[in-house]
Amino acid sequence: MEKELEVTRQLAREAGKILMDYYRNGAQVEWKGYDDPVTAADKAANEMLVRELQKAFPQDAILSEEAPDDTARLTNQRVWMVDPMDGTKQFIERLDEFAVMIGLAVEGEPRV
Repeated sequence: MEKELEVTRQLAREAGKILMDYYRNGAQVEWKGYDDPVTAADKAANEMLVRELQKAFPQDAILSEEAPDDTARLTNQRVWMVDPMDGTKQFIERLDEFAVMIGLAVEGEPRV
């Protein structure tokens, strides 16, 4: 799991940089549903995370809050779970309480 941990650390830092750039400069807000906002920052961080996880671990499935459901996750032994910005409402309200969430389950058990 050393490679997975290192990649996760690196991607979390990169996604954090993306989020902070939007935080400083503002981010357009859209609504996925009632009381469910998504920002350009969520989308930009998600795009980078999914792209880089696919590049680093092409055989793995990815479940992301900001992307269409990948049904391959239902049969894949390794599934990455991504929330590019947990705390979007706090981000919008400028409360400094948001984080990048990346996890890996192997055969249904959390590993990263």
